[in-house]
Amino acid sequence: MKTIKLYFNDEEVALLKGSYKLGYTDEEALNKSEAGTVIREMIREGVLKISVSTYADDEWAQKFRAYKALDSLTVKYYDPAELDFVEFEGYITNFACDLYKGDVDDSEGYENKTFWTVSFDIASY
Repeated sequence: MKTIKLYFNDEEVALLKGSYKLGYTDEEALNKSEAGTVIREMIREGVLKISVSTYADDEWAQKFRAYKALDSLTVKYYDPAELDFVEFEGYITNFACDLYKGDVDDSEGYENKTFWTVSFDIASY
């Protein structure tokens, strides 16, 4: 299923029982005048934000931490509005990585592994 594939710098991200959500936010600045009037200034409208939640083994938990440390990464995701993959430059925020106790997958090669629950947001520049 191509709709849940996500790529960072042309590497497919392992979304082990994971998913991502697309959202659009507006960036605005709020200031007050000397008289106390609130001045709202729209800086950018419709800024893409992708929220990711997945399980990761030790290798991918380390890769996600490395991607978080980058100033910029190229992200490719499936856009249901375009019915195709779309690419943009972004960065990772709100990164969380917690040890997971339990079975994630019964498939060959996943038994006796340590898993992490990983979540983060990707904001576009």
